[in-house]
Amino acid sequence: MNSFELNIFLREHTFFEQFLLTCKDNNIQTVKSFIQNTFFDKNILKKTPLMYEENLEDFLINRKNQFEAKIIPIPTEGIMFSCHPRFVEVFEHHHNYIEMVYVYSGEYHQIINGTNITMKKGEVCILDTNVLHSIGKVSENDIIVNCLMSKKHLDDILMDRLSGNDLLSSFFIRALYHSNDFNDYILFNSGESEKLPKLMEDVLCEYFDKSLCSDEVINSYMIIIFSELLRIFESQTNSESRNLLKNASLTDIVLYIQNNCKDATLTSVAEHFHFHPNYLSATIKKFTSNNFTFVLQEAKLKKASFLLKNSDISVVEVASNVGYENTNFFYKIFKKYYGCNPTEYRKKFLA
Repeated sequence: MNSFELNIFLREHTFFEQFLLTCKDNNIQTVKSFIQNTFFDKNILKKTPLMYEENLEDFLINRKNQFEAKIIPIPTEGIMFSCHPRFVEVFEHHHNYIEMVYVYSGEYHQIINGTNITMKKGEVCILDTNVLHSIGKVSENDIIVNCLMSKKHLDDILMDRLSGNDLLSSFFIRALYHSNDFNDYILFNSGESEKLPKLMEDVLCEYFDKSLCSDEVINSYMIIIFSELLRIFESQTNSESRNLLKNASLTDIVLYIQNNCKDATLTSVAEHFHFHPNYLSATIKKFTSNNFTFVLQEAKLKKASFLLKNSDISVVEVASNVGYENTNFFYKIFKKYYGCNPTEYRKKFLA
């Protein structure tokens, strides 16, 4: 897929948009008739991943139900691109994932935490996992692309690569570890950028027309895109977003724990950052809502997960490499976190 083909793909009406344009109501007879007489293009379906062939009737009849709980779950643990449906308003809701909104063309009107926000072509907004927002009706030329990123994806793929970028890393740290209270967003006035539209076109072409190594290519593009957004942000004077920088040091602390999880202790980490242990403990608790032991344990289990998926060393060696000498305890705590024991976990990825 090239940029010309992408433009055609993004502007083509989805099955849902065809329904909105042709049907005045969504009673069961109207819906059934529409489904029977309308071609269902599975390729275009890639633009709306929450809608699939088996649930068409229920989706069209009860489309408002997904917003009643005010939370829309992501159906994957990775990264997903989707196109916002045109010709319909979206009620107030929030997500359990990080959302990056990109205006490919036209305009985008939303209310975020009670504030009216209008975005123009080329602009970007990143919303955290709990920010309440509603979206105004989008017209024919308003092509809005949503990039949905799970917490796991951010933690596994992006956090270490963004460790030197205080703005986004502190934003993501708080979204990952303090999600109950953190409900912020960042606006990027990127409409004049020459690089960003090309980067977004490239990553969207890769996503909607996948081939060999596409996942790795997409992850790499996202690092470049975030880096470009940070450069754009340097010229902005958004004081609310700059307040996120106050807690940037927490990123370094969490990454240090992750990289030294085998031997890390509260005392050793505190000494590394020249903090009193009590101060470090209180800081971690304040900004992650978890104590040091939990953060350390989570770091060990994530490293264990990586070793189980990417090496053939024994489970006993994996446990030892992440600081667990008691294998039985490692099995118990791993199963509690991942829902299966280490051996079962490894088999899932070898199958």
